[in-house]
Amino acid sequence: MAKRPELLITSGPMSGTRFEVGAGGVRLGRSSSNDVHIPDEELSRNHCLFEQSGEAGIRITDLASANGTFVNGEQLGSDSRELKGGDTIEVGSTKISVVGDEPPFAPRAAGIKVAATVDLGLGAASAEPAQGGVASHKQSKAQGGHQRTMIANVLWVVAALTVAVAIAVVLCAPRESEKPVAPVVEEKTEQKLVSLRYEKVEADVTRVFSYRMEIDGFGILRVAFDDVPGENRHVDKKTKLSDKAKKRILEILEKPGFAALDDEYVGSSVEDENALKSFRIRVVRWNSIKDVLVENTQEPDAFREVREALETFSRNELGIWAIQYSKEKLIELSDESAKVGDAKWEDREVEYGNLSTAIKAYKDALFYLETINPKPDGYAEIKEKLARTEAELKQRYEDQRFRADKAMNLGDWETAQNELKILCELVPERDDPRHAEANARLVDVENRMKKARGGK
Repeated sequence: MAKRPELLITSGPMSGTRFEVGAGGVRLGRSSSNDVHIPDEELSRNHCLFEQSGEAGIRITDLASANGTFVNGEQLGSDSRELKGGDTIEVGSTKISVVGDEPPFAPRAAGIKVAATVDLGLGAASAEPAQGGVASHKQSKAQGGHQRTMIANVLWVVAALTVAVAIAVVLCAPRESEKPVAPVVEEKTEQKLVSLRYEKVEADVTRVFSYRMEIDGFGILRVAFDDVPGENRHVDKKTKLSDKAKKRILEILEKPGFAALDDEYVGSSVEDENALKSFRIRVVRWNSIKDVLVENTQEPDAFREVREALETFSRNELGIWAIQYSKEKLIELSDESAKVGDAKWEDREVEYGNLSTAIKAYKDALFYLETINPKPDGYAEIKEKLARTEAELKQRYEDQRFRADKAMNLGDWETAQNELKILCELVPERDDPRHAEANARLVDVENRMKKARGGK
């Protein structure tokens, strides 16, 4: 059975990406919701669609794009077109080639084919031998000498040509670094993620909860969820994943059993016939697509493990783990943090670090309420308390820094040491630039004091 061709992006933002067209097709466009998402302003949000055709074919359909889809320089209309090996598709600034199993480069010839033989004059004489006598002897001798001279000349020519060819082969042979390397499909190609989309919908006649997690080929993670009317909570966040995070995603998708899952698990096990509980994970790699839908039935263990791991991953990467709690629980957590902030504010004269602790507590209180709409009573008040506390800390830091600078300018190193220690206590977080600056100056002052005590 013939193998279905694949698609190779040869130019544009995703040049080098190679993918196959699975049973679910491959949609291409500017929107991140596409299977192949290309950030190109010349593309429409949903530009074109590749689908399987017959046992081993591919067809392309333009999705009413603004700038059109071109096959071999000819713009598609509203009809689909069958593609064959060697065809070139142009969409915006991207070119895509239809390729099969054949390697992109023809192998270099192994040797040199001789087109014709060289006559060395060693064949039988066509003339009849002379009839006796001295004349015939002289003639034969002269003829033999001429023949030997001709043979010698030919041998010299052949020898010279042999040496020349040998030198040419040595000089023209490609160096090890220049030899053409046959294309090798690395195992990493199989692992290369083009896009990932996970969707969860839980709905009945009273509410709809939807959760969408997407990762595109550039490593951008986006999570959006809505709970309406329900708790009326909305979240839409995105971030650029680190290399370590990308590796973690691949590990999640390689969990045992996931690749062997069927495309659909659909039932009617939900008690309410008007209710919907649906999960879908769609993974597009360079050369494969895995699309699994689980709807109104018990999840296969392999699917559930991947789904839960994806949700945990997104919460950790975007800091939205609070979505796992109810509205009431989040308000309770916020109230507790706000009370800690109030207590530290009241004791701001007791310890230098209390202002920083109060700021952190107020920020936590606001964080718990981030996904709740409308905001509960007291939200605006917490924001005001945070601003007030930050302003107070800023003023105290500047006053304390002035005293430390004054002591250092006067060479009063012991006083400078004490003032700088207070600065470090005012902003105890080591990742705060103000703490780093104060600590560096404190180390310098202590080194000066050490040298002074040593008489150096």
